[in-house]
Amino acid sequence: MTRRRDAALAGAVLVPVAVAAALLRTPVTAEPAFVGVVGALALELALSMRASSARRLWERRGVRAASVALAIVGTALAVVVFGPASLLVVAAGLSTYLLLLAVVELQSRRSGPERRP
Repeated sequence: MTRRRDAALAGAVLVPVAVAAALLRTPVTAEPAFVGVVGALALELALSMRASSARRLWERRGVRAASVALAIVGTALAVVVFGPASLLVVAAGLSTYLLLLAVVELQSRRSGPERRP
């Protein structure tokens, strides 16, 4: 599992979500952003409890592709059902995930090559 690949996959979802949010002029408010941030952190915490299982599953190319497709389609459906604030929830969650990846990568680089996974 590489952080660069994971960041690219997150970006593949974040870019169309951000474009849609801009086109729909989605207002930036605290509540949906908070839900996105907390949701991303909760998901990462839950996955870290079963890290080896999650890692094995995520290494499957089909799982990664399906996850990106599901995230885009799911976000579109959420916009239809819940409104454009759904775009902000997803964008905040993905931004949080990307920030988390960056922090982990920086820590890994600071600790030196002997401690990298």
